[in-house]
Amino acid sequence: MKPLKEVTIAVALCERNESILLIQRKDNNPMWDKKWEFPGGKIETGESPEEAVKREVLEETGLNVLEASFFHLHHHDWDLPETILRVHLHCFQCQVGEGEITLEEEKAYRHAWATLEEALAYDSLSANLDILDFYITCKSIERG
Repeated sequence: MKPLKEVTIAVALCERNESILLIQRKDNNPMWDKKWEFPGGKIETGESPEEAVKREVLEETGLNVLEASFFHLHHHDWDLPETILRVHLHCFQCQVGEGEITLEEEKAYRHAWATLEEALAYDSLSANLDILDFYITCKSIERG
């Protein structure tokens, strides 16, 4: 049995004008390279998930989070050659300020603003698709 490595992450569904922000990941692992994902990253020691999501969005996009609302805790396992990577994703709906996107060149190829339905068609990380499906379901229930 492979060893288990666990990581806690905060991710943001950044909304602006009825669209959400997606980032195309740049990664040495071909399983993750060129896949689309939401901005986010590891929660640092002593940091709350909300603080982490605001910091990560700013670092990864240059955008300020005006409001962050927690909506889901998602768990996902990645079966890697040497270990099982279990990620615990704290998911936030975020309103972001105006401004141009400034990506971290070493971590991302490009970005896109997409409607929720359009976002489903992107070649995204499987965990992100699960989160997006859950989010769309919540939005549908919200609308009645």
